[in-house]
Amino acid sequence: MKQLDVLKNYAKAVAIGAYDSDSPGLFGKHDNVRRYWEDRFNRTVLSQFLEPLVERQREANSGIRVMDLGCGAGEGLGILTTLPKRPRNLDSEPERVLSYRDISCYKGVDISPAMIEKGKEVHAKHSQASFHVCDLNEGLPMEPGEAPYDVYFSSYGSLSHLNDESFEQLIGQICKNVEDRSIFVADLLGRYSYEWPCYWGEHQDNGSIMKTYSMSYIYPPDARGEIEVERFPIRFWGGEEFDRFVTQIAASKGVKVSKRRLCDRSILVGRHMNTREFNAEAPPLRAAVNSLHQINTRTDLSQLLFEYHPHPDHPHLNRFFDKLQDAWNAVVYACMDALEHWRNPHKLQTEPPAGEPPLVQDAIRTIRKAVRCAPNMRLDDPRANLVEPQLAYLLRELEWNLQQGLGASHGLLAVYEFKK
Repeated sequence: MKQLDVLKNYAKAVAIGAYDSDSPGLFGKHDNVRRYWEDRFNRTVLSQFLEPLVERQREANSGIRVMDLGCGAGEGLGILTTLPKRPRNLDSEPERVLSYRDISCYKGVDISPAMIEKGKEVHAKHSQASFHVCDLNEGLPMEPGEAPYDVYFSSYGSLSHLNDESFEQLIGQICKNVEDRSIFVADLLGRYSYEWPCYWGEHQDNGSIMKTYSMSYIYPPDARGEIEVERFPIRFWGGEEFDRFVTQIAASKGVKVSKRRLCDRSILVGRHMNTREFNAEAPPLRAAVNSLHQINTRTDLSQLLFEYHPHPDHPHLNRFFDKLQDAWNAVVYACMDALEHWRNPHKLQTEPPAGEPPLVQDAIRTIRKAVRCAPNMRLDDPRANLVEPQLAYLLRELEWNLQQGLGASHGLLAVYEFKK
């Protein structure tokens, strides 16, 4: 099977150090954007759905049952047990929505035996966690008499490996395995990411065809020429398209969608913005943002500027990207200007341009305040270690607040509550 070939090469990436959970760099799965943007985004969105569920189960003196669909080495279990309950305060300990004690059963399923073995190794001390080799193309892996799950969870595009027929079967079987209510988390690749405008028009009335994708980003550029990078079919999804798909299946199974949320994750910082494998005009913004988070490393801020090239067939996407481009660049330019005039506190205290949206105005005020305070901070390099990370977080907030769940991003996170 071609997908297994891809996973074998993924294991090679592990061997050469491309997959290193302690590495702060760009390559592999654990770069700074993943740590500080993608994982945090997932946790924030999921918290809103899982907190009421956890409270109900605690009142019933019962634990949460989770099935992780395409679990890899079980990273989803780490995400679920680090969901923020409320914003952190300086004088209080951070609180989490649920802990390992709240999970009575975690069942991770994946097509890769190597990933399943890694998951067993990593989570050996958690007795409620089990890992199983399964192919989701064959349906939901439920044993006869197995109790339904409270959460059917996926992460990092795992369900985009399914074609429409297999996916319809999987969602239908999830609907059949809802006792009272269950949460379904679908993590997909967005159709309208600026990483691949060549795919924006690929759609058929009876479903989307699978298109070519690769994981070339897990290798450093100099290693890509030495290792054969497999290309394999992936299903890209638009937000409205996927919502119709899910709600129609749920209705056909007599299940009600009581809550839903669709979110774009990594709009301008998707992994293939750097490889330019599918869009030669994509700026390498993920690399630049990774640099912003890097300790004692100064970033060329001009590398953060984004120039959108409109698509002739998608005016609604053009409007969205134009708005995001204007907000993003306004904050980057404000930081560049503040750094240029850091010796002039009066200039840094002036109000932002009145024509900017409130979200952008707040970001400009914040970055000017950071630059104004930076010289007094006892840091090795106040610009690299204070101003630049603050800029990264402000750009992150722009993406999070302006996203519309269009599928205009590397990742489309869709969360549903199914109710019988």
